[in-house]
Amino acid sequence: MSDIGFAVVGLGMGRSRAGLVNETAGAHLVTVVDLNRDLAKETAADLGCDWTDRVDDALKNDDVDVMFVVTPSGLHADIAIASLEAGKHTITTKPMEVTVAKCDSIIAAAEKSGKLLGVDFQQRYCDESQQIKYALDNGLLGKPVLAEGRLKWYRNQEYYDAGGWRGTWKMDGGGALANQTIHAIDQIVWFMGRAKSVIGRIGTFTHKIETEDLGIALIEFESGAMGTVMGTTTFPDSRYWGVEVHGSEGGVIVMFGEDPSWAFLEEHADREGQLKRLVPHQNVVEDVVSALQHGTPLVCDAQQGRMSVELLNAIYDSAKNGGKPVDLS
Repeated sequence: MSDIGFAVVGLGMGRSRAGLVNETAGAHLVTVVDLNRDLAKETAADLGCDWTDRVDDALKNDDVDVMFVVTPSGLHADIAIASLEAGKHTITTKPMEVTVAKCDSIIAAAEKSGKLLGVDFQQRYCDESQQIKYALDNGLLGKPVLAEGRLKWYRNQEYYDAGGWRGTWKMDGGGALANQTIHAIDQIVWFMGRAKSVIGRIGTFTHKIETEDLGIALIEFESGAMGTVMGTTTFPDSRYWGVEVHGSEGGVIVMFGEDPSWAFLEEHADREGQLKRLVPHQNVVEDVVSALQHGTPLVCDAQQGRMSVELLNAIYDSAKNGGKPVDLS
């Protein structure tokens, strides 16, 4: 099969994703799209592709096989649905959208079109995450007991003021949980499966935003395992984010950017040597190329992408109702 043609829409975070397309065997960057014409033109010159400030131009381009949507979260559905209706495979950056209803509208469009739909959660591709998922899927940790996701970062007021969309319910889908901690939330549901119920609390402490700069959740999963999520942009610096997962026979603590710390019961100490990756793909572009050329499943397909938004929305619903439990079953 010939190289897969990509269009990248939105050149904030999308600029790095466009570069990733250019670096991936089997992928070809056809065009970049951004309302900022100067940015689009500059990026196209750097990467050797076409540019436009109109999404419709990319949708009508027969050389584009995949639309990679890297816009503010609240715009994902409009662009993704138009992409799917135009017959393009579609990937959105995290999260898929800001509400479950909007996620479902994208999924319905994908089912009608028969095209590929996935979500870019880059952390799923790192060695640590791949090994944790492998360990859980293959029983190396025993019966799952607890998963924790934590993020302590700093964002100043200027960060939220820039662009006017961050820290808003409509476009960001929330605050510290929706934008930054969504990676940890995704890790938790990928590892442990769908949540059964959740209790959430949120607060706004150091920023002038309409959403939260600190959120906490207590989760019960359908498996009976428990989980917690804590995320904030109020810490004095961007200190860490990570996950901790354990079962009845083993566990791991990961602060991303550092080596993972594995622990096993003495009689299962040899299991650390059995750890391996689930897939060879190092990023979503490699993943999409493999899916389209070889039929391999996406690391984060549409239903997986929906799960993190479902849990995020439930945390907010609980918090807005005084911390009352929300049943997701």
